[in-house]
Amino acid sequence: MNRFLRNPTRMFYQPIIGFLAFAGLALILYAIWLCLHNISLMNAKPMQFVGLNNFQRLATDWRGLQALGRTILFVVLATTIEIGLGIAIALFLDQEFRGKKFVRAVILVPMIMTPVIAGLTWRFLFNAQSGMINYWLSTVGIAPIDWLGNPNVALYTVLVADIWQWTPFVVLLAMATLENIPKDMVEAARMDGASELRVVWHVILPMLRRTLAIAALIRAIDSVKAFDLFYIMTKGGPALSTETQNLYGYTVAFTNFDISYAMTIALFLTIVTNMALLVLNRFAMPKGVR
Repeated sequence: MNRFLRNPTRMFYQPIIGFLAFAGLALILYAIWLCLHNISLMNAKPMQFVGLNNFQRLATDWRGLQALGRTILFVVLATTIEIGLGIAIALFLDQEFRGKKFVRAVILVPMIMTPVIAGLTWRFLFNAQSGMINYWLSTVGIAPIDWLGNPNVALYTVLVADIWQWTPFVVLLAMATLENIPKDMVEAARMDGASELRVVWHVILPMLRRTLAIAALIRAIDSVKAFDLFYIMTKGGPALSTETQNLYGYTVAFTNFDISYAMTIALFLTIVTNMALLVLNRFAMPKGVR
C-alpha cells in the first residue's frame, strides 16, 4: 500500500495493463481452441474436435502456400524499398534549399491519407482505359499497360501504391534523427577529405542505424497486415496473383464461412511473422534497443 501512496499512478495503469494482458491471452487461447475444432457456418453438423487437422490441411493447401509466398515477397520488397527511398529523401531534405518547408510538408501528405482513399486513388490512376498513368505513357509513345489486370504486373502495381503511402513514414523518422546528428562530426569528415558518399556511409548511416531498424520492424509488421490496398485495388485478382495470406483468410472466413480454417490461416501467419521479426530483431537491431 505504501508503494501505491508513493506512486499513485500505479493504481491506475497497473490494473489496465493486467486487464489488457489477460484479454490478449484469452483471445490467443480462444483462437487456438477454434483451430482445434471444425466450425463451419455452411455445415449443419455439430462442432467436432479435429486436433491438428486444420494445420495439416494448411500444409497441403497449395493456394494458401502461394498466398504466403506472395505475402513474404510483398513484405520484403515494400520494407526494403521504403527504407532505401526514405533514407535518400531524408538526406535530400536535410539540405538547405528554397521551399524546403513546403516540400517537407507535401511529402508527408500520403501518410495522412487512409488506405481506402489511397487505394481508390491509385486504382483510378492505373485504370487500363482511362487512367492517367497510361495517358502519360502514351505521350511518350508507350503502349497502354493493363496494370491491375495483368497477373505478372498487378502485385507490383499494389506495391507502388504502398511505397507511395508509407515511404514518408521512414522519411519522418530519418529526418528527426538527422536533425540530432552533431554537425561538427559531418564537417570534420568532409575537412578530412571524405567524399559525400563516404560521409553518408561511414558517418550518417551508422547514426541512423537504430532509427532505421525500428522503422524496418514497424513497416514489416504493417506490410504483413496489408489488406485495404489489396482489397480496394484488386480483391486478390487477377487469377489470384495478388491474393495475400490476409486476403485468403478473409475469403475462407466470409465467402466459404469456414471459421476454423480461417483462424488457422491467421494464427499460422501470426506465428510466422513473429518468428521472422525475432530474427530481424536479433540481427538488425542495435544491442541497446533489444
